Amino acid sequence: MEQAELESAEAAIVRALESRSIDDLNVLGFGELGLAIAWPSENSAFVLKRQAPGTPATVAAGKQRMLGYIEALERRGVSVVPTTVVDIPLARGLRVPYLIQPVLDPAELVENILAAAEPTPNHPALLAIRDAVVAVVEDSPAGGLSLDAQVSNFVWHHDQLHVLDTTPVLQWAAGSGPLHDVGNYLNAVPAPVRPVAMKMTRKVGEAYRTQHGCFFRAVAYLRRIELEHWTDAAIQCFNEVLDQPIDRAVADAEYAASVKELPNIKRLARAQRHWTETIRRQRYEFFITDSFAGKIH
Repeated sequence: MEQAELESAEAAIVRALESRSIDDLNVLGFGELGLAIAWPSENSAFVLKRQAPGTPATVAAGKQRMLGYIEALERRGVSVVPTTVVDIPLARGLRVPYLIQPVLDPAELVENILAAAEPTPNHPALLAIRDAVVAVVEDSPAGGLSLDAQVSNFVWHHDQLHVLDTTPVLQWAAGSGPLHDVGNYLNAVPAPVRPVAMKMTRKVGEAYRTQHGCFFRAVAYLRRIELEHWTDAAIQCFNEVLDQPIDRAVADAEYAASVKELPNIKRLARAQRHWTETIRRQRYEFFITDSFAGKIH
């Protein structure tokens, strides 16, 4: 992707941020503070994922973490969709990084493949996700590596599983842990609550230390993508490699708790946006999404 083309995309995304409207963007997916955007909007060739802006040093460090994570996954035999990390300048000496990937056939997204199939614990995509987690997840005194095994993070191409979403970076050094470093994303919430937000984030991250935790979250969030009918099949598939089985009732409770908690996080983000725009007279650099309904606030 040429620099000028990325700058044109950035201008369109900034207009969407400032107008709080994504009507002019071709949005393929909703994260909690970002979007996957097809570009150009017509005859799209790329998928753009705008990341949290920061100083040149922090953006460069984040790029190295992301590239190192992708390399670590591939060393474990897990294929990752080709991903380029590029950053461009913003005002006030900041830079904004983008993850750039090719446009994929929606029919190859694992969530769409499962939606069109009858639930079975032996579905090849489920088995491949299970194998990927077993190959990747490690937590040792020397550091750790993990994988977000939610079904929506994978694509099935040429009878092979590929990781579509490598955020957050789930690789950590000795003495650290999953989600101990979330880069500039803490800027999305008000400064007084950032220590609490970081504590909550790290608590969520603890699940990724184990295979059980990765599989548990994958099962719990099937309901989010309308694949609740696959829950029992996924549990049966994943439990075959676990010493401690996943309990469906506990997974359902986890999902229910997250549904209650997310609106509180969005309220904090809106408060930070109001302060940023009205007091600091600066642009709030995050989309505040409703990833369940597929819209922004």
